[in-house]
Amino acid sequence: MFTGFALLGWFAWPQPADDSSWADKNFIAAFDGFFPISHAEGDFVAARAHRDGVNDLVEFSVVIENTDNSRAMRGILREAQGAPLYQQLAALHAKDPAKPYDQLKQDLKVQVWRFTADQCPAVAAQYKAFESITFVRPRDDATDEHPIMYQFHESVGGGDSEVMEYVESRAFPKWANATHKAFQACAASAAAGSAKP
Repeated sequence: MFTGFALLGWFAWPQPADDSSWADKNFIAAFDGFFPISHAEGDFVAARAHRDGVNDLVEFSVVIENTDNSRAMRGILREAQGAPLYQQLAALHAKDPAKPYDQLKQDLKVQVWRFTADQCPAVAAQYKAFESITFVRPRDDATDEHPIMYQFHESVGGGDSEVMEYVESRAFPKWANATHKAFQACAASAAAGSAKP
C-alpha cells in the first residue's frame, strides 16, 4: 500500500560553530533513526546516502523487501524534506539550544513512501539489478574533498553483508542512485494519481 504525507518547506541558514558541533554529535543518531537500513522484512537490500563535511545533500534511503510471498515484495523510500537532515537539526538547535535531541527530533522532516511491486515495477526490477552487481575491491580512486557516502546492507538467506562506498561511478552507488530515481518516479506517479478526482 502506498503511504506518504505532505510536508511544508524548510529553510536553512548558516549556523554558528557551536550549533555545527552540536549537530555533528547528534546527526548519526538522527540519521540512524530516520534512515534505518539494518532491519526489514524477509530478505532485503537497502542503501542510504549522505555527504559529510558540507552536509548539502538531501539524505535518502531505499529498502527493498523480498519475503517468501512474491506478492508481498515492497520498496520503501525515505527522503529528508525541505532541507538536508543535518541542516534541519542545526537550525532546530539554533532556535532552541536548551532542548536535547530527543525533544527536537519530532520536528525533523522526513517523508516515507511504501510501494508494492504492483504499484511500482521498479521494486522488483531494482532487486533483480542488485543481485547482478559484482563486488570489486575498491581502488584508491581520486574523490571529492567531501564525497557522498553510500552505505549498503544486504540480508539474504540469513546472511548479512555491508558495504560503504564513496565513488559514484562504482556499481553500488550507481544502483542506489538509479533506485532512488525510480522510486521518486513511483512516488510522483502515486501522488498524481491520488490528486485526480
